[in-house]
Amino acid sequence: MISNRLRNLGITTCIDGDSSNAAGNQAAVRCSVRKFLGKLAYVFLLSTLAWSGVGAQNDAASLQGQVVDEDGHPVARVEVTARWGVNSTLTVFTDAAGKFQIPQLPAGRIQLSLSKADFFRIENSPVDLKPGANDSSFTLNHETEIQQKVEVRSDPAQIDPATTSHQETLVEHDIVNTPVPASHDLQQSLITIPNVVQDQSGAIHVAGARQGQTEILLDGFEINDPANGTFTPRLNVDAVQAATVESGGYGAQYAHAGAGVLTLDTKTGDDKWRFGTTNFIPGFSLQDGVHFGNWFPRVTFSGPIKKGRAWFSGAVSAQHSFDVVPQLPSGQNISTLWSGDSLLRMQVKITPRNILQASFLYNRLSAPETGLGPFTPLPTTTDSESGRYFVSAKDQIWMGRTLVSIGAAVDEGWNNLTPQGNATYVVTPDTASGNYFQTSMEHAHRLQFVGDVMTDTYHLWGSHTFSAGWNADSLTLFQQAARGQIDYEREDGTLADQATFFGPNAFHLSNTQLGAYAQDQWRPTHQLIFSAGVRADWDRLAGHILGEPRLAMNWVPIGDGRMKFTVAWGEHYQPLNLSIVGQALDQQRMDVFYDSTGTTPVGNPEITTFTLPAGHLGQARSQNTNLEWNAKIFQRTYVGAAFLFRDGRDGYAWELESTGTFLLQNDREDRYIAGEVWVKHSFGNDREIAVDYTRSHATSSQVLDPTLASLVFNSQESGPEVWDAPNRLISHGWTPLPWWKLLVSYFFDWHSGFPYSAITDQQQLFGVANSFRYPNYLSLNIGLEKQFYFHKHEWAVRVSSDNITGHNNPDVVVNNVDAPNFGTFSGTAGRAFTVRIRLITQN
Repeated sequence: MISNRLRNLGITTCIDGDSSNAAGNQAAVRCSVRKFLGKLAYVFLLSTLAWSGVGAQNDAASLQGQVVDEDGHPVARVEVTARWGVNSTLTVFTDAAGKFQIPQLPAGRIQLSLSKADFFRIENSPVDLKPGANDSSFTLNHETEIQQKVEVRSDPAQIDPATTSHQETLVEHDIVNTPVPASHDLQQSLITIPNVVQDQSGAIHVAGARQGQTEILLDGFEINDPANGTFTPRLNVDAVQAATVESGGYGAQYAHAGAGVLTLDTKTGDDKWRFGTTNFIPGFSLQDGVHFGNWFPRVTFSGPIKKGRAWFSGAVSAQHSFDVVPQLPSGQNISTLWSGDSLLRMQVKITPRNILQASFLYNRLSAPETGLGPFTPLPTTTDSESGRYFVSAKDQIWMGRTLVSIGAAVDEGWNNLTPQGNATYVVTPDTASGNYFQTSMEHAHRLQFVGDVMTDTYHLWGSHTFSAGWNADSLTLFQQAARGQIDYEREDGTLADQATFFGPNAFHLSNTQLGAYAQDQWRPTHQLIFSAGVRADWDRLAGHILGEPRLAMNWVPIGDGRMKFTVAWGEHYQPLNLSIVGQALDQQRMDVFYDSTGTTPVGNPEITTFTLPAGHLGQARSQNTNLEWNAKIFQRTYVGAAFLFRDGRDGYAWELESTGTFLLQNDREDRYIAGEVWVKHSFGNDREIAVDYTRSHATSSQVLDPTLASLVFNSQESGPEVWDAPNRLISHGWTPLPWWKLLVSYFFDWHSGFPYSAITDQQQLFGVANSFRYPNYLSLNIGLEKQFYFHKHEWAVRVSSDNITGHNNPDVVVNNVDAPNFGTFSGTAGRAFTVRIRLITQN
């Protein structure tokens, strides 16, 4: 067999014959010559193969490059796929600095494709490689509607081997296409994200957490309410480029993310002039007469200040809400609201390696009938006036292979509440009367400084990307309140409890927060990625430094990156909100309880005081564990499953002492456990569908949150949080129809009813805290949109049906067991139809 193979190579063999005669001697000589020639040919062949190998090695090429957006910002997590030959491909992702490296490519022409959600895709761009190292740069353009007919969108999902966090992103066309009840309200769009739930009061919760436990970033700066950490900013939804929620496995760069991160990226201008407007025609209502109805006009505009050097963008919106409460008498059943917001951004490319950006956000709101509802008639409402402005600036500088960012922001907000009159406020088991008891003024301020350093990828036993940074925040809160009397009456009209307030009614409070982090992402092999980081945070009110390690690992078992397993764990710091501490500096409350006749006091008055402990409080924190599996099956289908466990420790809660004093302690334990499965499929450039199911529990060892205005005279109890939704199924999608080029879209949301507590007319719990539940929530919204040209402009008109099934989704309940209508639900929105008219952005 060996001889045959050598013969095929032109190498012959021989067998020694008999050399005892002349013929044998001649045969032996011939054989020896053939052996020599064969060995010579064999050496020549090996030399040729070796030289050809060297030549092939010399023809090998590598490609390194950077991906930036249209304004020169580096774009991270871009999927870069190289194709050559018949079926040869290799996929990598850009790092935090937008850099990528592809080794071991053949010299010659290859095809590159670049993709990331929210950007138009670059498909099969030819690149000619010379032997050795090659450098290149690419520009990805953000999606804009006017271009969608000639550009290709990226896939709605991707499996990035370097991403360790559990995250969901809404990009511009998600926000525009998904029909939500109030398309002008960004929070309504956020509830289409599986890990975001909106409770009965309208507040949103990320991954079962309290509002203040989610860090909200606007273009890189924290924009949580400086006083209480809630989500209060308003901005034109058409200005939002992307909204990303991270609920587990996120890195050490986030300063105040005890349970999650919400990142809002707004649009910047470019070298093209653009203008768009939505809902510019006022609405009218025929409910209870003819009225100026709901109107939510929005305008966006952007363009160059100097082409290729400086750009601006602006977004302005206004809101006029008109609501009718049918349970109240005519003439006293209408509430209105006026609000407006303005966002202005500017960006200057000082040099190709230095970009300066600044922004200004202004909010103003006037709501003269705040609180109107089925059980709170018009005289009990308040006039609410609030405003806010937010100014930020950030400079990004490339220093060699390192990206340095420094920035500062000022956040100022105020809120004033004024009752409708001076009548005594009366609360009965099922309703209220009189005028609200409190006039208040609140002013909150935050000054923040941030700095970050990100290195290019470097190699040491694999590849590394290192980042570090710091933050410093100064916060202040001023509050002043004048409080009257509250009468709690029984159903028969007799007085059960009378509350009055005394003591200083104004306070000023401040705090300082400092933090720093460092983390490294190490990829020792193509299949494994490790991320390790640590934070250190200090809070002046808590008086402690907290160290927070973060660890994560990704395993990519398949070479083409179509599958990923993630394991992540981290400890996260939760700052102490000023509004919590402020309760200890506020007034005291005195409750006098009466007998069944309502005329004779029973026992001594109950004095309620909120106090702080003698020493420093501990530092609240949580430990988050995230397990996740992602896979891409077929061409455009993504499936996955995730498990999230958050163990909150040393949380702050008011505990009722035997003396009637509420003492602030930090021994609350909040726990959230969730399992999630999903499937997403893209049918092409303009067809998508997503389905997600989550099974979860959000519980706490201390669920009561007493305030001066809302007291429950009970010790703390454990139970589910009021936003706990054990089962949730959501789905959304859109597709064009073959008739009249209509676009049909839908959003389906079903979840378990939220829990609530029952109380008595003595302001005490009845049964176990949060042991009752609202009915299950179900809503199906369907929209039909038609795009057309009119007067050389492109327009779009969408007609939507919200809650098309008419399912009863109440948001108010009579929770007093002494009321004859205890357990009565109200406040359902019912079925509604809305119309949206848009002038699609022109350029």
